Amino acid sequence: MLTPVPAEPGAIPTRPQIVDLRITGNNHTQEAKIRSMIRSRADREFDPEMIQSDVRKLAESGLFKDVKILTQQSAQGVVVTFQVFERPSIQYVKFIGNESATDKALLKKSGLEVGGALNRFVVEDARRRVEEYYRTRGHGMASVTIVEGLDADANGVAFMVHEGPLARVLSTSFVGNSISSDGRLKTQVKSKPGFLWYVRGKVDMDQVEADVEALTSYYRGLGYFQAQVNRIMEYTESGLWVNITFVVDEGMRYEVRNVAFVGQTKFNEEQLATQVKLTEGQFFDQKKMNSDLAALTDLYGAQGYIHADVQAEPRFLEEPGQIDLVYDIREGEQYRVGRIDVKIDGEYPHTQRDVVLNRLDLVPGDIIDIRKIRDSERRLVSSQLFVNEPHRGIKPTIQVKPPEVSDIADKRGDASDPTYRGQSPEAATPPAYYGQPVQYQQPTYNQQPSQYQQPQVPAVQMGTQVAPPDFRPSRYSAPAAAPW
Repeated sequence: MLTPVPAEPGAIPTRPQIVDLRITGNNHTQEAKIRSMIRSRADREFDPEMIQSDVRKLAESGLFKDVKILTQQSAQGVVVTFQVFERPSIQYVKFIGNESATDKALLKKSGLEVGGALNRFVVEDARRRVEEYYRTRGHGMASVTIVEGLDADANGVAFMVHEGPLARVLSTSFVGNSISSDGRLKTQVKSKPGFLWYVRGKVDMDQVEADVEALTSYYRGLGYFQAQVNRIMEYTESGLWVNITFVVDEGMRYEVRNVAFVGQTKFNEEQLATQVKLTEGQFFDQKKMNSDLAALTDLYGAQGYIHADVQAEPRFLEEPGQIDLVYDIREGEQYRVGRIDVKIDGEYPHTQRDVVLNRLDLVPGDIIDIRKIRDSERRLVSSQLFVNEPHRGIKPTIQVKPPEVSDIADKRGDASDPTYRGQSPEAATPPAYYGQPVQYQQPTYNQQPSQYQQPQVPAVQMGTQVAPPDFRPSRYSAPAAAPW
């Protein structure tokens, strides 16, 4: 390393300039890649600390066995040379004996790549990865050995794979469970013996880990917030079968000390409390809490607060085994029904508009009731007039879309009459007019339901017609002068 020249008395010490930076010894690694890993550059000051940092960075890359620094002084400054000693690089990766997995899949799992550094640690880690991959696929007796890649003069890697038999689940059992029986816990997991043991039931480690998570969630949903679940897998001598045991540590079950509501203005706490079933003194139960959330949301949705947001917040206390359950409520605004539009899709739709409207519980001007919307939707489904194939996303549906600012302004009329269309003028605090009318839209086959875009309307969708129309009169029928 170059020794700095002593400065003259009274002069400010300066470092020599790097006039040239060279890289030698790289036979396989591109020079641009090496330069991208170092900070030293030509035309910069020679900084010994930065040079040593660059050496460490190159050594940590795993591409080189050693890195040396050579310096040469010239009249203009210092010439710095990074002399690298490359490790052998991987020229090829081979797998021998694999049948149930492709070379491409094994190469991806190994983490190796052609052109990468070849060293004992990398090859051994790749062997472990491939072996673990086979075991996740149910080959519990699989073994992988390294054929090439450990010698100093090796230029590639080869693995010998012995897959072993594909194991199936022989039994599933549980240890440590007290609140739930083995039969109940078996309904929470999918790693179980197949039909007659030979149909399905293959071991899948990803599924086993998912079952551990499912059991943990199940217990925590019952108030065992500290529950932990592990699994033990015991293969038979033949490797064809495996016994899976889930070990459960339930821990303490938490009890609800207090139930509170925050953010409400339209209902008092007594009214809200009548909607919840999970009360003080009961053990926490996720299903009950979710049911209470739905009940509180419906309470607001029945009064036109269709965007009410109710969130449950279990709050842990210093006292062990106790929580407070707080419902955080954001009520939003109250809305009425605007104009109702009907859209029926199909190759030859012939059902009259009134047939649909007669099956609705709401008319323009009514306060929107989310429960009546659901009842109307069920009534349309049960009419059997329209295609009902939920698995294909085709069924009669009702969509309520939010109003736009321009739509609301149009509904207000002039300044002398601030009443919304469809509202009672006597209302002291009238709900907002829901500026998008409801649409009934029916998706055709082989396409998703389309949204019927039209200004000033919430939306209702319907399915393809499959039965003759019904010609009953409609209470929605109105003369042309009707406000809706």
